Amino acid sequence: MKNKYLKGAHLSERKFKEILRLFADDLTATQIANISGVSRVTINSYLKKLRQQIARYCETLHPVPAPILSFEPRQLVSAADNDGETLVAVKTEVDKVVKPVIFGICRSGERVHTEILPDVTRSMIHAATRGRSVLETQSSSERLRKYNGVVDLGQYRLYRLGQSTDSHQMDDVDAFWGLTKHRLAKFKGLNRNTAYLHLKECEYRFNYRNEDLFNALIELLKIYPLSLS
Repeated sequence: MKNKYLKGAHLSERKFKEILRLFADDLTATQIANISGVSRVTINSYLKKLRQQIARYCETLHPVPAPILSFEPRQLVSAADNDGETLVAVKTEVDKVVKPVIFGICRSGERVHTEILPDVTRSMIHAATRGRSVLETQSSSERLRKYNGVVDLGQYRLYRLGQSTDSHQMDDVDAFWGLTKHRLAKFKGLNRNTAYLHLKECEYRFNYRNEDLFNALIELLKIYPLSLS
C-alpha cells in the first residue's frame, strides 16, 4: 500500500495521518489505538519509529554523544500504565538502588536542547550547584558548565546551573522542564531504554510549541520518512 510517510506499512496514508494527528495531540498509545482502530502493538511500533526519527532530527540540530544507558533486569521498577513503556518510575522510593537518569538542558538561540549524562552522579550535581572546587577534578565538569540546568529523574528535580543573567533563557529552561515533568507524569514511568526517545520528543514538542505540530511532523516525514524494513 502506497504511503510516502511510512515505507513498507500495510496502512493507508490517510490512516497514518490520523494516527500522526493523534500523536501530535499527545495522546497515549492506548488512546490512539482505541480511536484509530489499529492494534496497540502496531501503534507502539509506529510511535517508536516516529520517536527515533524525531531524535535523529534533534541530533542534527545539536549533535551529542550517543546516550549510554546500561540495562539490567534488576534496574526495572514497575508502574501502573498500560502502554508498555513504564518500567522505570520517574520518582521512586528505591532511587538509591536504581541508577537515576540524569540529563542536561541548554538553550541555544531560540531552541532548547537536551543530553543524557550517564557519567554524571548526584554528588557531582550537588557539588556544581554549590560551586565546590571538587568539580575541577572531575572529567565531566566541563560538560556540566555548558548547561543551564540538570535534571535528576530519580528525584524528579531540576537543578539550575551557571551564572546566566538572561532571565528569558532560564524561563525557557523552567518551561521545558514543566512540559517534560507533565508528560512523564502522564506515563507514570518509562522504560530506561526509551527514556532518551521520550526526552527528545519533549525537546521537539517544546521547540515547536508555537507551531502546528502535526504540520511540522508531516514536513519532517517528507524528508525523513519512516521505514518498517
